[in-house]
Amino acid sequence: MQAIEFETRIDEHGQVTLPAKFHRAYGKNVRMVVLLPDEAEAKPRRRLPGSAKGILKILVEDDAHLDDFKEYMC
Repeated sequence: MQAIEFETRIDEHGQVTLPAKFHRAYGKNVRMVVLLPDEAEAKPRRRLPGSAKGILKILVEDDAHLDDFKEYMC
């Protein structure tokens, strides 16, 4: 068994990209050990303005549904 070491990123689909120089391993079964950074070391991702566009949709644009909450908004 041969060990290789490299740094890569796990994408949003859980895919690990193997660098091209290890093409001989493509299609083979492997055993992986994943070392994740400690939470203290991990830098939080900064959100970009507009990154939530298209996630929320306004179905009806009226204030009629707010009448149900008038007694709480005094």
